[in-house]
Amino acid sequence: MPNDAVRGPLPDPWEPVTITVPVSVANNLDQMQNVIKEVMTQYGCNTCHSGIDLRIKIARDFVVNPAGEVFQGVAVPVNR
Repeated sequence: MPNDAVRGPLPDPWEPVTITVPVSVANNLDQMQNVIKEVMTQYGCNTCHSGIDLRIKIARDFVVNPAGEVFQGVAVPVNR
């Protein structure tokens, strides 16, 4: 893999990588495959994940906005 293909930091195989997903994503195999592929691309290993300690957690945190609406506490990018 050429050096310019790496988008993230060089991986440390001894450090676990935690991926927190909402239950709707965790229950969808196609979405989970895409999540793992994108995480590994950003991590700098876009061709495989062997030897990387991936720990997938289902989001169990919730946030309440000022209007009292409850949302699952999973960070999402802000559209600009």
